[in-house]
Amino acid sequence: MTIASLAMYPFEELRPHWNLLWAGVRARLPFEAPMLDWQLSPDEAVRRDDLLLGQTCGWPLVADLAGKVRLVGTFDCDVEGAVDGTYCSLLVSNRNVPVADILRRPGLRVVANSADSLSGWISLLSVANAHGVKLDAVEFTGAHALSVVALREGRADLAAIDSVTWTHLDHTGLSVVGQGPRIPCLPLVTAGSSTDAVVAELRRALAAAVTDPEIIASLAALRIRGFLERELDAYEGVLALAEVG
Repeated sequence: MTIASLAMYPFEELRPHWNLLWAGVRARLPFEAPMLDWQLSPDEAVRRDDLLLGQTCGWPLVADLAGKVRLVGTFDCDVEGAVDGTYCSLLVSNRNVPVADILRRPGLRVVANSADSLSGWISLLSVANAHGVKLDAVEFTGAHALSVVALREGRADLAAIDSVTWTHLDHTGLSVVGQGPRIPCLPLVTAGSSTDAVVAELRRALAAAVTDPEIIASLAALRIRGFLERELDAYEGVLALAEVG
């Protein structure tokens, strides 16, 4: 194993906190582990055969990566409304009106970070489906932060933003007008070839590291209040969110 990546929340000011958390995990593993890689994208990292630990999105986990990686667990996020390793995306607009009114606005324009994002696109699609609205004018921006910029600049009316990401962004001029469906927090995975022993050691080290009082300030900055073991069935239900009722 040569690669470890925890770069799904790519804010420069968070890197020292991620490095400190990972140092705590490494110190508790009975084998040598690499330092965090900040060069590879998270999507590239989780597709590496030599992945020790990576972080991905819940949608590609079940739609593309099942059988290619092993699920280790998830961080329990410390954001409003998060419960037992689950949370909800925030529906954000530059108009402070009910989301139902925005969805029925003529010429509705929406943005999302990517088409395979559970928090940014699948959650928004699920809400639109529940209101009987088809989303036609969609721009994929490449990042939640860029979706927020599009809203602020008036290039879109609505977006679903990951609630952890939202805590690190400038909210000026924008309103939270609703929530997406409850979804699992981001999965932590290891290579599909990882043994049961490696998975068990990763789980043990992660669980211990997130209770270390010496890094409590970093955990708070990362919005992490715990670690929870998970199996794939905890994420399989998200596939239904893209279905039109």
